[in-house]
Amino acid sequence: MTNYIEKNLEAEAKIKDHVVYIPLAGASEMENFRSPESYVFILFEKCNGIHSVDFVEFEEKDHQIHISFPGQIHSWKTDSSARGHKLIVSKEFIERYVTETQFSYLHINHFPVIDISIDDCERISKEFEALKKELDTEEIEWNIVYLRVQVLITQISNLLGKKIELSLNGNSHFLIRRFIDLIDLHYIESKSVAHYANLLAVSPNYLNILSKRYLGISAKSTIDRRVVLEAKRFLLGSEYSVKEVASKLGFESSISFVSYFYKKTGFYPQKYRKSNIEKDNAV
Repeated sequence: MTNYIEKNLEAEAKIKDHVVYIPLAGASEMENFRSPESYVFILFEKCNGIHSVDFVEFEEKDHQIHISFPGQIHSWKTDSSARGHKLIVSKEFIERYVTETQFSYLHINHFPVIDISIDDCERISKEFEALKKELDTEEIEWNIVYLRVQVLITQISNLLGKKIELSLNGNSHFLIRRFIDLIDLHYIESKSVAHYANLLAVSPNYLNILSKRYLGISAKSTIDRRVVLEAKRFLLGSEYSVKEVASKLGFESSISFVSYFYKKTGFYPQKYRKSNIEKDNAV
């Protein structure tokens, strides 16, 4: 069977204003691939392997949905049993056509892999097949294609919403959810706990107590985790110099960024980038 899953990732990264559907079948392996400025939705009907999303490892299994947000760093090793569907849509499509979904307001997806029921898998698979049928026609009716894509994304969004609600049940606080949202919006301009406490109209000490209680780490560590994640994304997923990365992350100088990154990771930025590139070349 044709090995659809190993695609031209550079070509996929150029997708801007339209929808692409790709049937998946076969083995695939990749290290430190930076997601394009598009959203990617994968339904695995059958699968076995490992998928790392922003340096967190997930087991690939049957009946799963994998969701990729723009800019994430991915590594995966998928075996030959993989079968499923892949949908790529531009940021513009999400912003224009599916504004009432989880994807229209989430800045970062904390649940990139969702285990779903067999029934949900079959239902969404049928939607993918219907989309494929529309795209295979000689004269594509793009208004119908867009409607089918909206249905698919809405169904996936609903499943993601259920996952989020289950994770928060009895184990969260509305201020913590808002805190995380604010970090995504402001981490470049401010890395201070006081800044976020002020936006939330609470004291820094109270915010720290909430963060430790519901996230298991201090408020400052929660902010730093987001900054370090974006730094790793830039270092492994772009050709920006360390000085350029420092600027993009809001540091006053490359020296302050290097010191910050080393303190948080135990690596100097250039060494971190080089060691991962060498690892990729050795695969």
